[in-house]
Amino acid sequence: MSPPRPQPVSFGAAWVQEADGVRARIADVAGARWAIVEYSPGSGRPEWCDVGHEGYVISGEITYELASGGSVVAGAGQGFLLTSDDAHRGFNHGAEPAILLVIDDA
Repeated sequence: MSPPRPQPVSFGAAWVQEADGVRARIADVAGARWAIVEYSPGSGRPEWCDVGHEGYVISGEITYELASGGSVVAGAGQGFLLTSDDAHRGFNHGAEPAILLVIDDA
């Protein structure tokens, strides 16, 4: 399969509710899910995820709990890498929304 051609990425106009307090605007880029994800203050995902992700925190702070017992915390201006070999779930423990760009492994 050849790589995609250079192009802008347009995210969906409508927000999709993914969990209580967690919503996303989603785009498909060459078979990979790209999303602008917003975690409201105090919100998080109840389920574990085993898909790998790369991402960037636009604003706020996100904490990813790892099934192995550790965690990854990233704040505004930081990127993060979550691998598929350690399940994870995200939480916003802060007082402001956490807004992320998340790219799922294809």
